[in-house]
Amino acid sequence: MKKNTLLLIFVALFISQSKAQDTTYVRNVMNTIGSAEYNGRGYGLGGHTMAAKYISAELKRFGLKQFKKSYFQDFNISVNTFTEENNVSIDNTKLVPAQDFLIAGFSNTTKGKFKIVVLNAKIIKHKRRYRKFLKKDFSKTFVLIDTIGLGKPSFKTSYNSICQNNTLKARGIIQIAEQKLTHSPSQWQQNFCLLTILRKQLPQGAKNITLNIYAHYFEQLKTQNIAGYVKGRSDSFIVFSAHYDHLGNMGKSVYFPGGNDNSSGTAMLLDLAKHFSAQKNIPKYNILFLFFSGEELGILGSQYFTENPLFPLSKIKFLTNLDMIGSGDIGIQVVNGSVFSPEFEFLTKTNEEKKYLPEVRIRGAAANSDHYFFYVKGVRCFFIYTLGEYSEYHNIYDHPQSVPLIGYNGLFRLLNDFSKYLEQ
Repeated sequence: MKKNTLLLIFVALFISQSKAQDTTYVRNVMNTIGSAEYNGRGYGLGGHTMAAKYISAELKRFGLKQFKKSYFQDFNISVNTFTEENNVSIDNTKLVPAQDFLIAGFSNTTKGKFKIVVLNAKIIKHKRRYRKFLKKDFSKTFVLIDTIGLGKPSFKTSYNSICQNNTLKARGIIQIAEQKLTHSPSQWQQNFCLLTILRKQLPQGAKNITLNIYAHYFEQLKTQNIAGYVKGRSDSFIVFSAHYDHLGNMGKSVYFPGGNDNSSGTAMLLDLAKHFSAQKNIPKYNILFLFFSGEELGILGSQYFTENPLFPLSKIKFLTNLDMIGSGDIGIQVVNGSVFSPEFEFLTKTNEEKKYLPEVRIRGAAANSDHYFFYVKGVRCFFIYTLGEYSEYHNIYDHPQSVPLIGYNGLFRLLNDFSKYLEQ
């Protein structure tokens, strides 16, 4: 075999290995904080604190600076949690938590056997029957709402009121899901229990429901944002942010891994911190890495930071928030792209030239992640998420190992170029 051929093979292998190694650290981070040990990075079993300690240890290992004596910025939240085993049976059928049913984040402790009363299209379509139904006493029953065959948009408001505010004053409400179950935590605890059950797991002609659900409400629970920065030659900041919290548990044995949402963004921030902390990459501006808690409860961590900043927000040259960046086979979406046109134009032109990602799509302002309160305060910012076929979201199937990271390398390089552009 000729020397030139051997050289080409060696170069090809080196490039291939380099590309494979680019995400090794990222995978390790995701697999760690997305593991069962971290309890879904929620609040009932302390997963958020475990994740925060892991992140701060990495920042310390990279030599990032602190604003105070710690990387932590403590604040308090209110949150409803489910830390004990939860059992639900309908008639003689036992349901599997998070696979067959979900407990709404605001539900209260509910134990016992209850009669199921059905509210369906036959009742809703007839005003007289519906009015008569609404007058009944449901205080010791669970009302099962089945809207199949209704085709009546006017019931939507009533449906939402029943499910969210318990206008029927029932002991509990059952709503039916046709496809995958998605969960959200809550800052509050209501005086009833709301269950979502997959239709295919709901027994025909269900008569009774037996529950053993324990909810623990924390009125004031300490959590923490995390902040560390690479010292530059200027006192201004280029900021990267991501939330590290997720949905936590629904019982000790059931947790929500949050692989794409948002161990992916957390891992990229740590990867960027590792990159910029290297001596050869020391930036002109300070580069700050902000990891927020409380995002899943209503972007609480970033709100707290903007109201209690560790430095004047006017010193932020630009903030890029990363949330759910684990796919990318279609490209990326840039929230605020239409607001901050010069910066968005740089991203699109650079991507067209270097072919990092299939597409860079534009979107307007939106209050859908941790960039929002910075935007309200006048900070120039983007929120970037990836686009692709990966669809697991707020469920038990969003495992770190399943997240493809197809666009990871391209986005990392685009953000590195963007940082250099911002330093001009």
